[in-house]
Amino acid sequence: MIRLIGIPFETEANFLRGSSLAPAHIRWHTWGVDDYSPLQNAHRPPCEDLGDLWENFDLPSKTRLENLKEKLVALLRRSSHVPTLFLGGDHTITYATAKALREVSGEFTILHLDAHLDRWNDYGGKFSHATVIRRLEEEGFKVGTFGYRTVGVQEYEPDHGERFSIDAALEFVSFQRKVFVSLDLDVLDPSEFPCVSNPEPMGVSFKALLKLLISLKGKLVGAEMVEYLPTLDHSRRCGSVAAVLLREIMIVLANSHA
Repeated sequence: MIRLIGIPFETEANFLRGSSLAPAHIRWHTWGVDDYSPLQNAHRPPCEDLGDLWENFDLPSKTRLENLKEKLVALLRRSSHVPTLFLGGDHTITYATAKALREVSGEFTILHLDAHLDRWNDYGGKFSHATVIRRLEEEGFKVGTFGYRTVGVQEYEPDHGERFSIDAALEFVSFQRKVFVSLDLDVLDPSEFPCVSNPEPMGVSFKALLKLLISLKGKLVGAEMVEYLPTLDHSRRCGSVAAVLLREIMIVLANSHA
């Protein structure tokens, strides 16, 4: 059994808006994706969909994130042994998802797959999609960032990471006991997944991403998928790719908790 929670969250700092619509759109696209994965020779496991957690968009981002974290802790504690996949929303949600999961399940390493470092100190405020990893590292999380292709003026490059590629992530995760995947869909090359707020050229391929995700069997304690913009997806192809990734991550989660 896999638990699915949607978090339709956005901050005002986003270049383009619309990621809060992603959980509903990805769910809709799953109707067009087979349960069976020929990529892993396995079926999608049963899923308990707990719906979406909404917060008042008029509240400050930090307040909304703290409220989300407390709601997530309450949900996760109902059955702490059930692995969870979170659907964003923008990347700011990791401040709530990672902290809630750590409170319920203990320490883990964050595998951050992203075209961006998300380590600004202030980007439209202290709590946004561009500051979230810095905030988490300040709270003691170990984070490895792979696939990034840009560095902001306030940002530092991570001790664990790799520019342009996610190949080194295979070695990085081999030394980790428990891993939480924070997957920003803009890590994929824009030719494969253009429907994101801030696309960056020279991204990774779907094939390379899938290879890395499959390597996490036995280690994956949870995952999230963020930054899909349905408002740009006029052909609906990105929604289908996101739905396939949802299926593949669910299979890996199930194999990690068999």
